[in-house]
Amino acid sequence: MEAQILRDLAAVLGRTPEELAIEHAAGVLPISAGPLADWGLFDGPPDLAAGAGDWLHEGSGR
Repeated sequence: MEAQILRDLAAVLGRTPEELAIEHAAGVLPISAGPLADWGLFDGPPDLAAGAGDWLHEGSGR
């Protein structure tokens, strides 16, 4: 499971899976095999989505 996550992440980041595996082994890159919601990737303000549409249409934030 972790190997597939590392391969997918490497493809998205434009890096090699080996680079990410080394970072993971060193504890620099923690990987959760659980659902994405458990990762806490989007730890922004609770109203982050409220202005996203405006930001995308205008090309800047409020």
